[in-house]
Amino acid sequence: YGGAILSQDYPLERDVVDRRKVNVEKKAVIAAKAVELIRENETIFLDISTTNIRIAELLVKKKRRVVVVSNMIDILQILAGSRSIEAIGTGGTMFRTVNGFMGAAAIQAIRQYSFDRAFIGTTGIDLSEGAITTFGVEDGLTKQAALESSRHKYVIMERDKFYFNDSYKFAHLDDIDGIVTDSEPDPATRQVLQ
Repeated sequence: YGGAILSQDYPLERDVVDRRKVNVEKKAVIAAKAVELIRENETIFLDISTTNIRIAELLVKKKRRVVVVSNMIDILQILAGSRSIEAIGTGGTMFRTVNGFMGAAAIQAIRQYSFDRAFIGTTGIDLSEGAITTFGVEDGLTKQAALESSRHKYVIMERDKFYFNDSYKFAHLDDIDGIVTDSEPDPATRQVLQ
């Protein structure tokens, strides 16, 4: 009764360079869905996430007129090629494996903004607790700051991540407005989410 949760054996790569080539089609689907949520002249936050790289590419392609704040260098480089997007970097302590900024200085910069929407990556969800997780405290605290500064909060993730969680809980399902994913999870997972 109450459903079952699958074994937690998700093969997670922590290095951004390694993750860029994983689940490329799924990330494209997620990015397309996420971009449809973004309105003209909004201020959005894109955190360190290979799916957010795809969102940035679509925003440039669609010539959306938005302000984008990000703590990921890859995203800022993509946005720099657009005349319609104002790109703002957080700065902070540089973490080479994720090619982005995390920690106290990045958090302080993020807290100065009021975002219309934040798109936050995750390594997985602990369905037993309803916790949204990531790989470490610096990343988790930076994600928390972005969620706290945003009116509409979305987690972006492949469907597979419903069946995996990591070590640091940065938010609870009640803290977000939605999950943007490539396909719906199984009925038992949907029931837990509802």
